[in-house]
Amino acid sequence: MKKISLFLILCTLVYIFQIPSLACWGFRPMGMGGAYVAVADDANLAYWNRAGAGQLDNWKDGDKEIVVTDTVWNRRGWLNRTPRLGNTYYDSFNFAQKINKNFGWSMAGEWSGGSAVVFSPSIGFRLPWEWADKMSVGIGYFYYKAEQESGGVPYDYTANQIQVDYLWRFHPEWSFGVHMENFWNFSSSYTFPQIPGYVIYNEGSFIKDVNFRPGIAWMPKGNLEGLVVNAGIYNMFRAWNMGPLYSGGFEYTPPKGFWSSSSFRAGWYNYTPEHDYDFLTLGYGLKLNKDVEIGYWGAFESEPFFNRAYQQNIGVAWKF
Repeated sequence: MKKISLFLILCTLVYIFQIPSLACWGFRPMGMGGAYVAVADDANLAYWNRAGAGQLDNWKDGDKEIVVTDTVWNRRGWLNRTPRLGNTYYDSFNFAQKINKNFGWSMAGEWSGGSAVVFSPSIGFRLPWEWADKMSVGIGYFYYKAEQESGGVPYDYTANQIQVDYLWRFHPEWSFGVHMENFWNFSSSYTFPQIPGYVIYNEGSFIKDVNFRPGIAWMPKGNLEGLVVNAGIYNMFRAWNMGPLYSGGFEYTPPKGFWSSSSFRAGWYNYTPEHDYDFLTLGYGLKLNKDVEIGYWGAFESEPFFNRAYQQNIGVAWKF
């Protein structure tokens, strides 16, 4: 019996790294295709690029914002909160506060399925040299506990990481960012509820198997003001060996007229090289006033093109 259990555990560990994920870190970034690393100009930076907290130039000192996003429907049903559904990312919040011109802090959190949670406080600061005035760095602690199962075998994965981000607004209309997950994975483990006391520990790693995610964004002025175009690579080093892992999209907010309180978003999202989990994303945001926005984003599978709904989400952003 013990040999069978160990065999199942090994099979589980092989499978873990093949499980696709569809994140839910903010209705605005996800509506734009999940390529927000180089935008990072609102509270969604708490997950996507913590360095943005050091360059919130359009905020006043002390300004704060919170964004809450919830998955209301996926292919398992409405408001499904069944445990051990895998990496489905149901509910998330992002918070950011500008302390002063050069410094801010943020916090991200997520709850998915039964008891899978993420908690990530962080800071962002502008680099102190005059030549680097448009550059900032973010450093965050990232705690992740996933309650999942594979092949009928339940397992819990727990990780403690330091993540590092970088943002460079190198032109009034252009910016470049990097989000590095697993920069320093100082502890992680697998436990198996069916075998009490059995734990598999991973060795700590520093800049090993880092998820290096670069992105670029264009935010034009003049006649095209209100447009945001962004694109990025998910896990660039893995992409070199396994094929493209990309995301990209746009947002358009009419600067005046009837639709000036609306933001229209769309994007494309591919986080597996086999193209069996490519998604078209659509999003919409409505400003109720200058401080409150309600929004929607949806993911639709593409096999090979727009096919069927996969996930539907709603959210609210409140600046105060």
